[in-house]
Amino acid sequence: MSLQQCINTLISYLPGEHAVISPGSRNAPIIYALKNGAKICHSVIDERSAAFVALGMAKHSRQPVILCCTSGTAAINFYPAIAEAYYARVPLIVLTADRPAEQIDAWDGQAIRQKGLYKNHVRAEFQTSDQYEDETSFKDIAMRVLKVLDTEIIGPIHVNVPIREPFYQFTLEGLSTSNLAAYNPPVSSKINMESLAHHFNWDLQFKKVLVFNGMQDGEQVEVENEENMVILSDITSNRISKISYWDSMLFSGICKENGLDFLAVLRPDILITTGTTTVSKGLKKFLQHYKPPVHIHLSAYDEVGDMFGTSPVIVNPKMILKLNSANHDSVNVLGSAYLHAWINLSKEFQSRFARLDWSRFNEFCAVNYILNKIPDEAFIHVGNSMPVRYVSYLLNNELTKTTLYANRGTSGIDGSTSTAVGHALTVSEDVYLITGDIAFFYDINGLFNSALPANLKIIILNNSSGGIFEMIDGPKQLGDARNYQTTPHSYSAENLAQHFKLEYFKGDTLGSFAQAMDNLLQCKTASILEIFTSQESNIEFYTSFKQL
Repeated sequence: MSLQQCINTLISYLPGEHAVISPGSRNAPIIYALKNGAKICHSVIDERSAAFVALGMAKHSRQPVILCCTSGTAAINFYPAIAEAYYARVPLIVLTADRPAEQIDAWDGQAIRQKGLYKNHVRAEFQTSDQYEDETSFKDIAMRVLKVLDTEIIGPIHVNVPIREPFYQFTLEGLSTSNLAAYNPPVSSKINMESLAHHFNWDLQFKKVLVFNGMQDGEQVEVENEENMVILSDITSNRISKISYWDSMLFSGICKENGLDFLAVLRPDILITTGTTTVSKGLKKFLQHYKPPVHIHLSAYDEVGDMFGTSPVIVNPKMILKLNSANHDSVNVLGSAYLHAWINLSKEFQSRFARLDWSRFNEFCAVNYILNKIPDEAFIHVGNSMPVRYVSYLLNNELTKTTLYANRGTSGIDGSTSTAVGHALTVSEDVYLITGDIAFFYDINGLFNSALPANLKIIILNNSSGGIFEMIDGPKQLGDARNYQTTPHSYSAENLAQHFKLEYFKGDTLGSFAQAMDNLLQCKTASILEIFTSQESNIEFYTSFKQL
């Protein structure tokens, strides 16, 4: 038995179609097994970017993607995306090559304490043997990885692989394409209100019931849409909302002095939630202020955040599914008054929202125009800070068919470009990334990819700073120190586009922006549209929005 045979066995049994590989020497046996096994391999040099590329692939496919790197600091650079995958519940299998135990803390190069490196942000961690007499233990670890994927909350899994020299002795022995383990992601579970009411003995006739779908969590639990039900869905849930522009309405309400008072009629008696977190600050403030007496969260797991301060009761959807087909005693159906209250308030808000001058040139208006132009069949990725908030205020999930993604597990700005690149590498449809200038420049290595996909279209909102800190009140108190937070700059992506061989379009007026957007839509290669706006115009329009 040899090192390569043991590595070959591990790879042969690991699930996942795609592998993202970062170069190195110590991981050479793993690279060999991945390239010659049943994996589609992608090379990404920067490990931090590589991990986000894998994240983008796994988000779309809902299948585990393998990450591979050499030993030492390479493994540490995977960490931001691993933390994002942990909280966003995205399946990654992280293979880190390592030095044998006797080389750790012996002043050897690229030898750090890798065992347990990600312990706070993985669903499971394993370490292979550094002896290679028997490949059975390597197969066993692959089987344990699959068991975790099938039985635990979906997320990243770490396999640390100590590799002894000599390791440039390759063989195909033990490598098989027929042993590939199958992973089947959870199918959608549709829960009906009648079964929930029966389970809790609710009389719904005079109850105000609010259903909220948070960010996708891999469980695929959905409350069936009934006639008088109020459903709000976060943009990262890719579910319908029965109330148009609800996030804009709630946010505008909490921005006013005593603004929450007019929302009192919307306080729910029963809150039912699925998924995880939300982009919506307005919803958080609303439900934290008007706490529902009952909050039910549908999940098979106990790991549920209390973001509204409502102490949710966790209910396993399997218990309710058993009741879906049962014959229940008659349950009073939901009345329509609560739904009409939401609809009436949202219509009043929408009339004011529509009266804003959307023909002006600023970021908010530009994003509104972009969302109306992007084809329904395309995919949208949104960077954090202001872009994801603009989209949440504007996107009406009831009408759009567009699928949207955002890295809202940890909500960091790092890796947005790389995540979109990963997604674009696995689909034929166009993938649009709407991102801020700081987030884009922060993740430049997302473009350092020899196989940059032609269907990638990047839209940069360039306001020459971290604009979100100009939009909120607190940073103003920093005085002159605020520049260290807003990081003003004079950079453009034009030369970067040329360097990475992307088509480049720009808009710095309303007319040039509209023409550039048309050019981007028609472009058949990877491309960038950079939109230059003044922060003064952005703040002015955003302030008008908050005062609606």
